[in-house]
Amino acid sequence: MTNSKLKTQNSTLMITQDVPIDRRIVLQARTLTDAGWNVTILARAAADATAALNLRDRVEEWVDGIRVQRIKVEGQDPRYGWVYRLGRVAGARGQRAGVATSALLGVLNGYNTFSRLAPHYAAAMKADVYHAHDLNNLQSAALAALINDSRLVYDAHELFPEINNRWVRLKKRYWTKVERRLLPKCDAASTVNEFIADEMASRYHVPPPTVIYNATNPPSGFDAANPPNHLREALGLGRETRIALFQGWMAEGRGLENLVLAAKHLPANIVIIMLGFGDYRSKLEQMARTAGLTERVLFLDAVPQDKLVEYCASADVGLIPYQAVDLNNFYSSPNKLFDYIVAGLPIIANDLPFLRKMVVGHGLGLTAELHDAQSYASAISLLLGNERLLRETRANLLAAAKVYNWDEEGKKVVAMYERMRT
Repeated sequence: MTNSKLKTQNSTLMITQDVPIDRRIVLQARTLTDAGWNVTILARAAADATAALNLRDRVEEWVDGIRVQRIKVEGQDPRYGWVYRLGRVAGARGQRAGVATSALLGVLNGYNTFSRLAPHYAAAMKADVYHAHDLNNLQSAALAALINDSRLVYDAHELFPEINNRWVRLKKRYWTKVERRLLPKCDAASTVNEFIADEMASRYHVPPPTVIYNATNPPSGFDAANPPNHLREALGLGRETRIALFQGWMAEGRGLENLVLAAKHLPANIVIIMLGFGDYRSKLEQMARTAGLTERVLFLDAVPQDKLVEYCASADVGLIPYQAVDLNNFYSSPNKLFDYIVAGLPIIANDLPFLRKMVVGHGLGLTAELHDAQSYASAISLLLGNERLLRETRANLLAAAKVYNWDEEGKKVVAMYERMRT
């Protein structure tokens, strides 16, 4: 915490509830490792993982060269043992209901099971720095830092109290109080863009957190001026077919319904490709079938992170249709923006503050009020129908990729840690 002394072991424990570890976390961990820090990530185990509650039986794995210790949370919350016991009596179906009920009780109490267990694991690992990724892990990191007289770092991936999620909405006042109480106690704080940094500074009367963009690096040997052709090869499309790409998590509130329906307003040589994952994908596929658009809207499973930039580069335009359903989305800074930049892919984004600053400010494509299927189609047709604008945009993207990449953003992470030494 703020009065603690940084010890000499250079050990840091990052805490996250991710099962697939977010790229931002892995990149920060790699960068700090290269700078001489001993980094471990404490994360949630998948539902089918084998883990025990005692500290001697942590589940360990390695993700991109970083040690990850995982905690099993399903059915493990000691506060609600009576729920599990009742579930076991009722059989397998009842046991699943018991786990779900305990999870709901945990959310309503402000802690989920991971948050209940993580401080014990984290404190036992005796790190010099406890690094919370997202607000729902800040209390765990703060308690472990207090116990061990260690430093506390907070990376706000979102404007968390403003997320349009039913569980967050139920506890919005609670999460706001947590952030207001603990943010001033952090030895360092960071977030994903300057709009969220300024909002946090204004709300909590603290200096703006360090801005570290969700940037990435291109894969080794990648040349944005001579991109591969992965999407056309995967789907059997000819060179004459133009591709408008959305990649990432498919969920409500991202404007994807109108993107699917936009296909019927596009010229015949333009297809929309949805590359990614999420339970909402099945609804979007059904929407395409109902509208008779199965040959105009094509779906592909998510690809490995180290291949994603190459797949993006094989499209003709990249889409960021996020809607301002909450203040967090309004200020959004999605990974795909930086994927598109390093891929050299012209961008069409909804007209939101940070996206406008990046896309319009650097000439990386265009922003528009994307509010219905026709507005999506008009924006796509406008950009793909202007070859001069596309050439200028691609040149601007090559220049932007030299600035907005992880090699540059990673320097900010190291500098933030080095400042804690002084």
